[in-house]
Amino acid sequence: MRLITWNCRVGGFRIKAKHIAPLRPDILAVQEVEPLDHELFFDGECQPTYRDRTADPAYPKRGIGVFSYTGVEMTPVDTADPAYCFRRYEARQKDLAFQVVAVWPAKTDDRTTSYKQAHEGLRRHADWVRQRPTVIMGDFNDNASYEGGKSWQRLLDLIRPLELESVYHHHFSESFGAETRPTYFHQGKETKFHLDYCFVPRAWLEHIRQVEVGTYEKWHDASDHAPLIVDLDL
Repeated sequence: MRLITWNCRVGGFRIKAKHIAPLRPDILAVQEVEPLDHELFFDGECQPTYRDRTADPAYPKRGIGVFSYTGVEMTPVDTADPAYCFRRYEARQKDLAFQVVAVWPAKTDDRTTSYKQAHEGLRRHADWVRQRPTVIMGDFNDNASYEGGKSWQRLLDLIRPLELESVYHHHFSESFGAETRPTYFHQGKETKFHLDYCFVPRAWLEHIRQVEVGTYEKWHDASDHAPLIVDLDL
């Protein structure tokens, strides 16, 4: 199974899809996706077999897109009460039933809730996460090095009781806040951070085959983020 999360930067995914589609992700979570209601096809030869996109009304032109390029069956969970920054799905790949959460916390007018939607989603839906193997991935807009790491530690305190671990940190044996492979390049490659994560059940860690972070040189023409690519033998 190939899992990819990528912030495509301020829309244009219908054109930028040609960069990510050849990687044939089973599950692709993309942040900052423009409205796609009238887009029948994306640029490039590979087209998704599943597509869904939702956005907070406060940011209608930038939302979360979730796609599959390999026929994974997916069903949105939050249809009656959309969770714009913590988007839940039921998924099935052959005999494997699992769940997916696509994350992209956003700024709000209230400092106590700004960029905290992942925290709130984990509090509200902890029982749902526990019911099946769950993948949580996206641009979390946070790092353990920010503001003393308090917000990130509170997030980990919510994730770890759910038996989930970061694939990147497990695979590369790196600590949160000390990542050597950045996923975000702020106004060029000199200022860089690791903001994009993929959490999977601990039982899946032994099935990791490969973890890759795209490079600035390869991806900066398309976005200020590089994709996080996770391959699992499941």
